Amino acid sequence: MITLHKLTVPLSGEGMEQRELNFHLYMHQQTEGTPGANEKGVVFARQPNAFGDIYANDWTMYDGHGSDAKIVARARGVHTGCDMNQDDSWLVCVNIEFIDERFKGSSLKVVGNYKTNKGQWAIVGGTGEFAFAQGVATFKICEQLQGGNIREFRIRCVTLNFPKPIKEGLFGAATSGKGYDIPVAPERLQSVTIRSDHVIHSIAYSYIDVDGDEKTAGQWGGSGGHETKIMFAPSETVKKIVGTTGLYKDPKYQAYHIVTSLSIITNVQTYGPFGKALGDSFSAPAKDTDEIVGFFARAGLWLDAIGVYVRQN
Repeated sequence: MITLHKLTVPLSGEGMEQRELNFHLYMHQQTEGTPGANEKGVVFARQPNAFGDIYANDWTMYDGHGSDAKIVARARGVHTGCDMNQDDSWLVCVNIEFIDERFKGSSLKVVGNYKTNKGQWAIVGGTGEFAFAQGVATFKICEQLQGGNIREFRIRCVTLNFPKPIKEGLFGAATSGKGYDIPVAPERLQSVTIRSDHVIHSIAYSYIDVDGDEKTAGQWGGSGGHETKIMFAPSETVKKIVGTTGLYKDPKYQAYHIVTSLSIITNVQTYGPFGKALGDSFSAPAKDTDEIVGFFARAGLWLDAIGVYVRQN
């Protein structure tokens, strides 16, 4: 059984919150040499009380104790004989990797010791939905097996929930051209490429997404104008874009409402203006403390409209 609670915390950043998670799980340990063994000896120090022996483990964790219980996680890591003076004392370092649909891909980092039928392990970190987890896993042996045991775990921990970037805009013709966006929210801008002359023809950019992967987006728009590529320094952040949108009439085409000029302002300098100021002005984000980490747009022959992904600070 798993329950979650949201907690109010005095942390900076809108949407920042802590979550309290409570797990009631049952871990099956089956020793090497028995049917269904889920651990393997890799070092045998040949010292009294198994001091210095190391076992790799892939213990299974279930959501209940009955025959209908489902595997929800696996405790993968090592346990090492660590006490020269007392029998059966083991230091445990494991990564509890969740495999159920709800938390698949997330994990808890756990360290502790077992030498009696009950004890506590420390939650010292986590990944995915359990990022920056801290807490305690309390356990007791609830059933002895042929060559193993079942430990009942009650895990209580607190995690940080970081807000995802939000969208602001579109600025320009919100129904013209084709809509363009990215599949995974961005975390940081690396570069922006703009094609422009007296208007903005297109935009493209590279970024790190919230999963830590390097991605590119665009070119969104036409191939006219001159290309300018802006590479941001590692400590440089985009604080604002300012520009104009207006009616543009190309001799070959009918009049279109498009983005006519654009400037990118960072904590270091201002890039642009690109294009020529014509029409209505716009700027984003609304709050000066926020940071732009990506874009979405509508485009055809030109950049018809632009919006921004904003990380709130």
